[in-house]
Amino acid sequence: MLKKLIMFTGLLGGSVLFSGQALAAADFGPCTPEGGTHIFSATINKTVSDTSKNTTGATFVDFDSWNLGGTYAMSCECPDDTSLINDTLFKAVVPLAFVTNIESRSYYQINNNIAIASDVLISGGRGEYVNTPFENVGNLTNNRSQCSQNASSKDTIWTSGGKGHLSLYILHPFVGESIIPSTKIMDLFVTKKPSVYGSIPASSVYISGSITVPQGCELSSGSTLEIPFGEFKATDFKDRKGQVAKNATKFTKELQFKCTNISDGIKIFLRIEGMPNANDSNAIDMGNPDIGAVIEGANGKILVPNDASVNQELSVSGLVDDTHRTASTTISAYPISTTGKLPARPANCRPPGISRPANCRPPGISRELPPCVLMWSKQDEKPSCFDASVFTAYRFRDGGTV
Repeated sequence: MLKKLIMFTGLLGGSVLFSGQALAAADFGPCTPEGGTHIFSATINKTVSDTSKNTTGATFVDFDSWNLGGTYAMSCECPDDTSLINDTLFKAVVPLAFVTNIESRSYYQINNNIAIASDVLISGGRGEYVNTPFENVGNLTNNRSQCSQNASSKDTIWTSGGKGHLSLYILHPFVGESIIPSTKIMDLFVTKKPSVYGSIPASSVYISGSITVPQGCELSSGSTLEIPFGEFKATDFKDRKGQVAKNATKFTKELQFKCTNISDGIKIFLRIEGMPNANDSNAIDMGNPDIGAVIEGANGKILVPNDASVNQELSVSGLVDDTHRTASTTISAYPISTTGKLPARPANCRPPGISRPANCRPPGISRELPPCVLMWSKQDEKPSCFDASVFTAYRFRDGGTV
């Protein structure tokens, strides 16, 4: 009795298997990749250039893309009747935690800081990028070239999954760099019959890399810091090469900076960039070869223009919010003689023919010489343009050198 039961079960199983084969040959069905799922791996290394958008909920549409090339072969279940044709349909599955949907794009979490939305190219007759996830999107090619009954079906070149775009969503603001480990963002399935898909994806897309938010500091007071040196006669510079002008004192100023996206433990240094004086490279050119301005750090060491080895470390606070810190340092500035001579009269500077030629300036005064500009004025009645000229306003710019 037991032996008969076993034989009956075997016959029944054979009958079910035979019926399944007959059904597959009578209808369309899923497509299966030859040799398993084709893997596309994209590397993403992008920078958020607008740091003001490093805020929760900020989106960056089409932030990056991939175009990887690579092909694979597939075969699809089709009926034996060669007069029957059907479209090829696609389904994209995103195996990540859903975050939000914004303007038809679905964002999924990558790590604690970022989420991404993706689209993928559906080629063929459609030739469009479709936002993921989706199901039963056809490529508008009604044919049988992928059918398993065709000997040439394995010669058909498939590229689905090889091209797409990424959009970025900020979950939590971050400083510096957000690392993306190798992460699957999509499985792409194919079929010849709506909603009937196999268990093996035709292709899978992975991304890895990093998203970087630039780090930087700017003066809290704005882009310009005024340093009033005071007023001096030309004779105050005579015979004082390399020395502070007579009756001048050092102007000391504490600089306050607002810093963005500075990671813990990062040190920040201030250095000076600008046009050095032709006669003394330690001094900043002021538009006259006989004078210059010297900037010292808090330790009294001269901050030589354009010398990266000479800098001043800033004192940096802890985070005041998710992305910002404050930083500060103290500098001193003073005018010096670079030649020991009476400063030369500015070329082509002529009194304008009024009793107080207050507009006497060297040529090109409107052209700024960052980080410092000398503005000239005339404050006596003498017709000579320079003999009693005074220096009234030196401007120090941060020059974006932090």
